Amino acid sequence: FIVMEYVEGRSLYEAAHGQVVKQEEAAKLVSTLAKSLSHAHHAGILHRDIKPANILIDSNVRPVIVDFGLAHQSDESTAKGETVFGTPGYTAPEVLAPPFRADQRADIFALGVLLHELLTGETPRTPYVPPSQLAPVDPRYDAVVTRAIQPQAALRHTLAEELACDLDTILSGKELRSTALLLTPLDTGK
Repeated sequence: FIVMEYVEGRSLYEAAHGQVVKQEEAAKLVSTLAKSLSHAHHAGILHRDIKPANILIDSNVRPVIVDFGLAHQSDESTAKGETVFGTPGYTAPEVLAPPFRADQRADIFALGVLLHELLTGETPRTPYVPPSQLAPVDPRYDAVVTRAIQPQAALRHTLAEELACDLDTILSGKELRSTALLLTPLDTGK
């Protein structure tokens, strides 16, 4: 079982659904969530259902991840025939396609979708359109979101703290280091 603190507040879904959040606020929020998920990942736990309804915002605007009902040990693969759960739009492709091998990068995918949604007021489209083309957003966030939501897990941030580091770099006014992964366009498989 998991013991959690009582959080007086409302869900991120209730607070921000369909609305554009200031980019600095969105980046701070997702950076904090990534750092929190990092602790779960280091303990061997995958959340597997990161979405606005599973994030509570307390009175200090501090995000708290809840609903670990679909959590999974990171060293376990989904058994053949097991029902795969998740929320459409936030679930990484590898969670849905046999052989159902998901690791912490599946949670990172969901954080990328969440960041895109906070920056633009909507989840990513197909074909993909970067946040800066949908809302007045610093184009540096495009590279972070694009990397986080890559359909191929190997092209995503490997660890949640890497995503947090990229966001913290932007928030500090610095430029992101140009890496092959940051420059990789989103592969939509088409």
